[in-house]
Amino acid sequence: MTDRPLFRRTLEGFAPFNDMAQDLAARTKLGEIVSLDAKKVRNGQYHKLFWAMLKLISDNSNPHISTKAALHFAKLAAGVGEAVTDSRGETHFIPGSISFAKMDQTAFETFVQTAIPPLVGRFMAGTAPQDVINEAMALAA
Repeated sequence: MTDRPLFRRTLEGFAPFNDMAQDLAARTKLGEIVSLDAKKVRNGQYHKLFWAMLKLISDNSNPHISTKAALHFAKLAAGVGEAVTDSRGETHFIPGSISFAKMDQTAFETFVQTAIPPLVGRFMAGTAPQDVINEAMALAA
């Protein structure tokens, strides 16, 4: 996660948070204009919560699916990937990445909120998505 300079918002502005940011700040002259790629760093606890939800769905799914399959269906439900057509004219879904480098916190929250309800509806019929979220939060705490 620390493959880029990270800054923390303070009352005075943005302050270097890691060594890479400190080095960048030290190399920048006072008054010099630099461009920074602003993204909210992904929340590790929220990431763990998502995996807890996938495990909960897998453990209680009907028909049974693995956690890996639950992740695939989550990406499919949220449209994280692409559809490709093979030489026979058949369409296949190629899952995309949800890595920390590919999605900031805002994008990951949107992904989770889009992906979980269809998964629960398909593999945990009769269960409210919010119940799965609440139970996963209790397990992840």
